[in-house]
Formats: sequence, structure tokens, C-alpha cells
Amino acid sequence: MAIVLFTVRATISAEQEEAYNQWYHKEHCPQLLRFPGAVSARRYKTILGDDDFQYMAVYEFESEETFDRFQASDHFKELLAEYDAKFGNVSTRRRDAYVQVWP
Repeated sequence: MAIVLFTVRATISAEQEEAYNQWYHKEHCPQLLRFPGAVSARRYKTILGDDDFQYMAVYEFESEETFDRFQASDHFKELLAEYDAKFGNVSTRRRDAYVQVWP
């Protein structure tokens, strides 16, 4: 089974950045990791490049099948709804997923 990396890149308004990071670290990542087969969660802040996004979250799933189940789940829908309710009007984001091809 190939590992899947799910990335979410986001930009947040300066006024909400501290609240956003606290919520992401204390609530959002732990909630996502409750999904069976979600292996890890990490966050990064950009320091180089032309990307418009300030932050990137990288979530690892044990397989493509697990990731597909996550995408179709009520769990994922609840995570999206909570994000939108808290930060949807002060944030832009992009989601991508990658399946491991080597080794």
C-alpha cells in the first residue's frame, strides 16, 4: 500500500493569525488524527519561494484507500465546516494529495 500525503496550504489575515495557529495546533490537527488510518500531522510556515500561501499542513494517511474513505467521511465534512465557520472569511486555502511512488 502506498502512503498518501494530503496537503493544505493556507493564508490567514494578520489579525487572525495567532487564533488560527492556536486552533490549528490544539483542535484541528488532533481532530483530524482521530480518523483511523491518519498517521501524522505536521505544519510549516513558508520561508522561501513565490507561493502565495503562508502555511502548509501535511497529513499522512496509511494508504490511498484510507485517504479515499477520509475524503468521503462525515469526519472530513465536519472538519471542513468547522474551518469555514471559524476562518473561512479570513483565509484562502488549497488542498492537494500525493500518493507515494518511490521507494
